[in-house]
Amino acid sequence: MKRLKNKAWVLFILCILLLSGGCAASEDKTKKDMKQREELLLWSYYETDNQKNAMDDLMKGFNESQESYHLTWEYHGPVTEFNKRLAIAITQDQLPDMVIMDNPDIPSYIKMDKFEDITEAVEKIEDLDQYFPSVMESVEYGGRYYGFPFCCNNVGLIYNKDVLKESGESVPKTWEELAQTAKKLTRPGRYGFAMSAIGGEQGAFQFTNFMLSAGDDLDQAGGEGTLKAFTYIQDMVEQGIMSRECVNWSQNDVARKFIAGECAMMENGPWVFPALDEAGVNYGIAEFPSDQRTVGVMGGEDIAVLKGKNVEGSIAFLEYYSQIDTMLNINLRANSLPPRKDVAKLFLKAKPEYQVILSQMDTCISRTGFEDWSKLSELLSKGQYEIMTGESTPQEVCGKIRQEMKN
Repeated sequence: MKRLKNKAWVLFILCILLLSGGCAASEDKTKKDMKQREELLLWSYYETDNQKNAMDDLMKGFNESQESYHLTWEYHGPVTEFNKRLAIAITQDQLPDMVIMDNPDIPSYIKMDKFEDITEAVEKIEDLDQYFPSVMESVEYGGRYYGFPFCCNNVGLIYNKDVLKESGESVPKTWEELAQTAKKLTRPGRYGFAMSAIGGEQGAFQFTNFMLSAGDDLDQAGGEGTLKAFTYIQDMVEQGIMSRECVNWSQNDVARKFIAGECAMMENGPWVFPALDEAGVNYGIAEFPSDQRTVGVMGGEDIAVLKGKNVEGSIAFLEYYSQIDTMLNINLRANSLPPRKDVAKLFLKAKPEYQVILSQMDTCISRTGFEDWSKLSELLSKGQYEIMTGESTPQEVCGKIRQEMKN
């Protein structure tokens, strides 16, 4: 009996050793597999919980879809600081393999020869004709592709349904109606209309919609349409139906004012929908009021590959992202409109509030198609500030823009 017990004990010990050895071998194999994978790094300024979770899912999905690469992502934001951090990384030669960045910033890096030409890889991606023309234009330079569209957006008129209903007002469709309605909705503690006029890209992005609608194309900035747009905004401020403090408000700041009931209508985009939903505001979205024509600016992010980094691995990631299911899932999680028409229609089934944003994509232009956009953006932003604060007249600002754009 004693011998049987001893044998049983020996067998038990052997089993433990074999199992632990097997676990160690399995663990060693996993580590070996990870070591064999090439590391990829992506930078983004995505900072909301939904955006971060979407990025985590995207990384996990890609890593599980193949065995050659292991991709991680890092937050380098906020968006206003992203380019500064990337510039420092360039000087220190500590670059990621890829970046997801605001599409109007793409051309400046292409001119500096910091992004890889990935034309052949992009042209091989399936159903390329399904992508919105303006989003493809945002990654094209000199007939070559230096990036791939990640998501897109534009701005609409977001209004408080309860306020308009109580006032008996209809949703404005023209500039004239917008000013009239905003005036009627203005009262102590509440402006009729608000927009971001903060210095930099956000303020320029929002103003450009007015300039284009008034008839000036980007290469005509400073012309009659620009003058009309600046004058219109100046009048809104002077009449007290739009706050002069808009020069200090980002797009998200404007959304917070809207949620707080401090403005009845605003120019803003789909990135604020989650905040409005969470706050329980009864809001509606309409096409942005037009003047001479219906045309707006396409916003959104693109993916670019840094020069000299892991191009093959980055292209493998772009191919993975371009799959319909992947693109749909990530954009649903991040609350951003997919850059493909067919995927955007699928997206709309889950998020019907994006209908207006999707419908306006057909009339939106890409800022990157204008070679001097970075220069013009600064001039429009600065000019808007000077006009709204009373430092300059619309005529003076337009004169400066025409002169500077000639140089």
